[in-house]
Formats: sequence, structure tokens, C-alpha cells
Amino acid sequence: MKKTNKQTEPGKTITRRSEEITDIVERMPMTFGRWVAVAVVIFTALLLLFGWLIKYPDTVTGQIRINSSIAPVKLVANASGNIHLMPFQSQDNVKQGDYIAVVENSAVTEDVRQIANLIDGFNPNDNIVDSVQVLFPENVSMGDLNSKYFTFLSALKDQRDYWKDNVFETRRIGLVENMQWGKTLQDESEKLLKITQEKLDISRKWMDKYASMNRDEIITYELELDKSRNELLANRQEEQNLRKEIASVKMQIADNQNKLNQLDVEQKEKERQLQMNLLASYQELMDNIKAWEQKFVFKAPFEGKVEFLKFLSENQFVQTGEEIFGIVPKENDVFGQVLLPATGAGKVENNSRVTVKLDNYPYMEYGSVDGRVSSISLLSQPQKAGENIIETYLIVIDFPSGLTTNYGKQLDFRYEISGTADIIVKERRLIERLFDNLKYRTK
Repeated sequence: MKKTNKQTEPGKTITRRSEEITDIVERMPMTFGRWVAVAVVIFTALLLLFGWLIKYPDTVTGQIRINSSIAPVKLVANASGNIHLMPFQSQDNVKQGDYIAVVENSAVTEDVRQIANLIDGFNPNDNIVDSVQVLFPENVSMGDLNSKYFTFLSALKDQRDYWKDNVFETRRIGLVENMQWGKTLQDESEKLLKITQEKLDISRKWMDKYASMNRDEIITYELELDKSRNELLANRQEEQNLRKEIASVKMQIADNQNKLNQLDVEQKEKERQLQMNLLASYQELMDNIKAWEQKFVFKAPFEGKVEFLKFLSENQFVQTGEEIFGIVPKENDVFGQVLLPATGAGKVENNSRVTVKLDNYPYMEYGSVDGRVSSISLLSQPQKAGENIIETYLIVIDFPSGLTTNYGKQLDFRYEISGTADIIVKERRLIERLFDNLKYRTK
């Protein structure tokens, strides 16, 4: 091949190619070339189309632990001794307050339970009635609780006898009657005093009349004057006696009123003292029964199922601190707790969808559980991961459909199940991901 350059004008050069190259360049494309070009265009269009249609979720992953609103409780022996089992088997339903087992002690369990039930239904602020003596028996054996129980029973009887005898009310009725009679006597004495005052006025009038006469004209002047004076003096003495009597009656009425007021104070003090003794003994008995139950009784704290944590038999010896029974709640709301690393946690929002894969149930066989983010902690907590410490946020996950997987399987709830939670923070198109790097570099 030869290339020749021919100078036509100053500064311009005409390039001449070989005949072979000229033939290739100037030839029209063949059919194969056109199909290749069409295929490239179609492939590029499909790539752009599927890149736009296909969405790939952007996720943030953290470790999840499944819990419930009411956690199961393990019952621990608080005293050493032989254990007496109640008629319950493992995984039987129990109600709140049921006795599951009792460690041997000096009290008769049925007696303590009977008194405990009576105490629960007793209100010390109510009026004491005769049936109280029937409700609270005297022939019981409660071991160390005997002194507390009989102190309460004594206070109960004292108050019952007080209301039954009603001593203060009897004294009050007597004082009120005395006051009423005293007022009646006072009214009668005041009426008699008015009559005496009228007689005294008449005597004084006759005395003045005789004193104004001429003694020389009346032979019996001295005699009549003395009679008038004596009558005046007698009426005056009667008036004074009546006044003294009225004053004495008033003093007696006032004294009875003071006694009545004092009686009210004494009655209130007595009732307050009886009530305080009853309340104190009642509270002390309740506290001691609770302390006895806490020490010797395995008692269900809520309704659920009882689990035996070890093989047990009647009169088996247990040590203090041993975990003997577990109580699993009957009904519970299940939720998840995720410790999410701070990296990428800002993209998580409330109600974000979560895909949970549980370790106990391999997701390839059982599937995954769908959940929703219900709350996000405002503050981070440091967590130790090996030798490093990372900041994490506590995320709470709700399960609207329970533990039903995407395969339609209902998983059995187990407390403290762990797994992996993928929080879907954003549905992103494939083409967006392809151009992420370009977008970051251009901005």
C-alpha cells in the first residue's frame, strides 16, 4: 500500500488512501452488520428498561431478640427443706395466686391459706358484725404466724365487743335524759319564780301602805306592820331560794353538757385506738403471711402454664437458691428488640418494613417473618463487639401477623429467640444503583 501527499496550496495537504481501505470505507454495511447494530440498541434499551423497573431494597441489618410484654418467671427456693407438691403437672394451666408447691415448715398450709383468703376479703374499715367471729376461726395452726394472727383476732373481738356493748352510747343517753329533766325543772322553777315575784310585789305594796299610815290612829298598827314585814321577808326568801335552785339546775345542765362533750372525745379516742389496733394487727398479719409465702411457697404470680425445671417428687429435698418452677404467661404480645449499629441507622423510620430470619427456624426451610418498626431510641448505647465498642440504637419491632412466615407457617413462640433483622429503609431502582458512583463524583 502506498500513501501519497500532493501539495495543492500552501498550508493544505490532500491525503490519499490505498485502494483496499477506500473500498472498505466506501462500501455500504452488509446484513450482519445491521443486525449487530440493532441487537446492541435493543440490549441497551432493555438494560435501561429493566434497570428502571427492577427495584432492589436498601436494607440495614441488626441482631434481633424476640420477647413478650410479660416475661416468664422462674420460681426460686428461698428456704431449704422437703418439698410438698400440689396436684399440678408440668405445663398445666395455673391461675394467679395458685400454690404450686410448699417447702416443709411448722405451719399447716391449709390453715394459712384459709386465713389468707379471709384476710383478702376482709376490710378493717367496715363495721364489725357478729359473723366475724364465725369467719375467723380460733382453732388453727399457723406456726410462726400464730402470735400475729391471735393479736389480730383479739383486736377484732375488742372492736366487735365495743360496738356490741355500746357503753358510750348508753352513757350518752343517760346524760341527755338528765339534761332534759334539768331543763324541765328549770322551766318549772322559773314559772314559780314569777309567781313568787308577784307575791313579793303585793307584800311590798302592803308593807308600804302600812308604813305610810298614822300609828296613833290604828291600835294594831305595830301588829299589822310586823305581819306585812314578815310576809315580805318570807316572799323575798322564797324568791332567793328559787333563784338558787334555778342556778343549781343550770350548773347541773352545764355539767352534764361538759360530760357529754368529754364523752364524745373519749368515744372518738377509744374508737380511734381500737381502729388503729385493728389496722396495725391486720397489716402486720398480711405482711407476715406474704413473708411466709415468699419464703416457703412456690406461688404463681400470674395466669399461665407451669414448667418443672427439674425432675421432682414428693418430699424431695431442695436447696435455697435452686430454680424449681417456671411460669409462662398464657397470652402475650410478641415483639422484637433489635440492636442496630449506628452506621446507616439514620435511614430507619417508624413503620419501616422488617424481614426477620430466626436462628431456631432456618429461613430456607421455614421462611422469614414480616414486621414493622414501632419505635426507635433517641439515644445510642455502646455495645462491646469483641475488642471493639460500637454505638447501637434500640429498635422495637411489631409483628402484625404474629410469627407467621412468608411460607404460611406459624412458628411456636420461644422466649429469647434470636435472629437477624433486615430493615428495609428504601426501595431503590437498579439503574439508580448503577449510577450512584457517577452521581457521587459529579456532586
